[in-house]
Order: sequence, then structure tokens, then C-alpha cells
Amino acid sequence: MTKEKKGEKAAAKEVRSLIPETLLKTGDKISGTIRDYNQKYIMETIEKGKRKATDYNEKYVVKTIEKGKRTAKEYNEKYVSKTIEKGVAESRKIIDKMPMVKTVEKKVTEGLQRFPSMINMPSKAEIEKLSIALENLNSNIETLNKTH
Repeated sequence: MTKEKKGEKAAAKEVRSLIPETLLKTGDKISGTIRDYNQKYIMETIEKGKRKATDYNEKYVVKTIEKGKRTAKEYNEKYVSKTIEKGVAESRKIIDKMPMVKTVEKKVTEGLQRFPSMINMPSKAEIEKLSIALENLNSNIETLNKTH
């Protein structure tokens, strides 16, 4: 090989080693430029948008939601509650007209009245009679104490 060919090969090797190095440097510069651009323009714009959205929510959305809640509550109190109360009253009237309801109520009441006697417990009427008897006894004792 001649000196000229050896020099060309060496120069080609040098160029081939410079290309990746140049690409890396260029890539780093581009990445840095993009990072700076993103930080300076995009992130700043996003933060500004967040602040505006928060301000807008506090100023309008929250107030609108609260107003909607109050309006719904007033509407419910004014119309829905009354309608429900009327419906309950009407249902109660219809149920009271049913002959089976009175029979069932009567049976349940009788069963509840018999229950205390089943477990050897005095009924309400028996307790009331006993209370009246005790009151009479106390008044008689007081009368006797006054006379002696």
C-alpha cells in the first residue's frame, strides 16, 4: 500500500469516529433546548392554566353547585315532601279500609297482650290496677297518721 492510501484510510477512520461523537453532542444540545423550551413555555402555560381553572372553579363552579343544592333542597321541601306525605296519608287510608289489616292488627294486639302472662309477667292493666291500689293504700295510711 502506498502512503496515500494509508492516509485516506486513517482519515476515513477519523471521520467515522467523529460522526457518533458529533451526533451525541448534537443530540444533547437538542435535548437541552427542548427541555429549556418545555420549562419556559409549556410548563409555565400549564401552571397558568391550572391557576385560572382553580380561580374559575372557586369563583363560579362552587357557587353554582351550592346554589343548585339550595334550590334542590327548597324544591324538595316545597313539593316532593308534600307529595310524599300525601301519598303516605292516602296509602294509610287505603290500608285502613282493607278488612284483613284490622284483623291482623287485632290478632297482633291480642298476642302482645297475652305475651306477658305467658312468661309470668304482669300486664299493663294489672300494673295500673296495682298502682291505683298502692296510691289508695298510701292515702289511707296518711289519713290514719293524721288522726293518731
